[in-house]
Amino acid sequence: MVIELQKWKTLGHFPRSSEGVTRLVRSSDEVIFISHRWWQPAAGHPDDTYGSKYGLICRGVDQLLRRHSGINPSNAVLWADFASIEQDNRELQQAGIASLVVYAARSSFVLTPVQPEPTAARAFVTAQGPGDLVNYGDRAWCRLETYVFLCLHEVMRRDLLYYAYGTAYKYADSANTNPTVCNQRANISSTQNPSLSTKAMACILGQGGGPREILKLLVPSAGKNGGESKVGKEGAHFSRDELPSSGEVTSELDRRIIRRIENDVRTTYVNYAILSMKAKFDAAAEARAQKGLRISSSGHSTLRFLPELRSTFGNVTTSGTSTLNESQSFRERGLLQMTFDLNGKQVRSEDVDFLKSALWSGTVKHNVNVLDLSDNLIGASGVATLFKHVLPHLSSLIELNLSNNPKLGLEGIKALVKSFHDESTSELKLRTLRLSHCLLGDKSAAHLANWLQTSTSLRSLKLLDVGFNDMQDDGVWLLAQASMTRGGLKLKVEGNNISAK
Repeated sequence: MVIELQKWKTLGHFPRSSEGVTRLVRSSDEVIFISHRWWQPAAGHPDDTYGSKYGLICRGVDQLLRRHSGINPSNAVLWADFASIEQDNRELQQAGIASLVVYAARSSFVLTPVQPEPTAARAFVTAQGPGDLVNYGDRAWCRLETYVFLCLHEVMRRDLLYYAYGTAYKYADSANTNPTVCNQRANISSTQNPSLSTKAMACILGQGGGPREILKLLVPSAGKNGGESKVGKEGAHFSRDELPSSGEVTSELDRRIIRRIENDVRTTYVNYAILSMKAKFDAAAEARAQKGLRISSSGHSTLRFLPELRSTFGNVTTSGTSTLNESQSFRERGLLQMTFDLNGKQVRSEDVDFLKSALWSGTVKHNVNVLDLSDNLIGASGVATLFKHVLPHLSSLIELNLSNNPKLGLEGIKALVKSFHDESTSELKLRTLRLSHCLLGDKSAAHLANWLQTSTSLRSLKLLDVGFNDMQDDGVWLLAQASMTRGGLKLKVEGNNISAK
């Protein structure tokens, strides 16, 4: 059920389902999904007593339609939970919640009104994704609405048009506001009387003469939580602590509902991400083949290593980055590095079998140089499948990135080490293995060290990245000693709990 924009603007307040102002969605509708946190949950109302949110939504939608001028305002409709989901009948309410996926997929935009208070205004200035919004991004239901919209729109190859609208002011400080003497005309215009917090925001002193309301596009992207920045990556990116089921809930029963919806959407999304990456890979390989360029299968590639910053062992590095000189000759020979990139696509252990079918296809199987599975949800069973049944068949693979897989841990390292006792892994030619941000402690370090010292497998390895884990001096020492038995192997241990000595 949706509300026509013109009807919304005549109401003067945030409507309730019992007011009967909604109608069924039509094929010609441009649906704007209003995703928000209720500002008076104890009173059972989404807005404050001054109608601040209603005013923000009116102004935000106007700004959105100006930005997307091709949309006829007469076709604009809003989906807002308080009006669109039955509030009095529990059974109908549950049916409305279940329809959230349908309406999120049907919507052209999501709009979130930012609460008009100093902390939220400061956060809005630097916000990169919905999760950065104060009094919104930490809530599980809010996350779920964002998650469903972004995931399904990526699957449907539609633009990820998530917007937030509100006051953005980096000098906002509640200590220098005085709402009782505020000029109500200052920078805030609305058909409603502004709330005290809105008036206070309009009185804040600082550069630029005060706060202003802005419309901002927000899409969660890679580069957070310690991962390398990937500016320009297509699609959304969700790390484990950004998923809906990791958010705050009023009732744990809600978390069960949220997790069920999240899992249903995730399965579709992960399968799409894998198939989409395969299609992109195939197209890139074909285009490069037509241009007469060759794909590397000899282990030569652009590999990022650390500079000559040494600790106790000359092969151990703790900070910085550099590029091997061989990358220049690599380019001169017309060799191109091919990456199968699934960074932050929520791949779980149970998805690795499906991934295997994509990686085993002819083009990928013989041409992939880098497999990026960082910032996912792969655990021990997934690692075992990868190393025993997937990687040995990728004849050109030289780099594997498993960083930011918090489910890996000690059991994942045990599975990894155990797999190297399998004869099928003897053909692996990995030069780089990345395991940063995987919750690895000294026991994990001991298993890795024992493998390096006693196994003859993976002698091609040149860089082992175990940075930003939970290793102490003892664990790093064991790894450093073991790496010395591997000749040119370099360790990256930056960000662990090691002493300065």
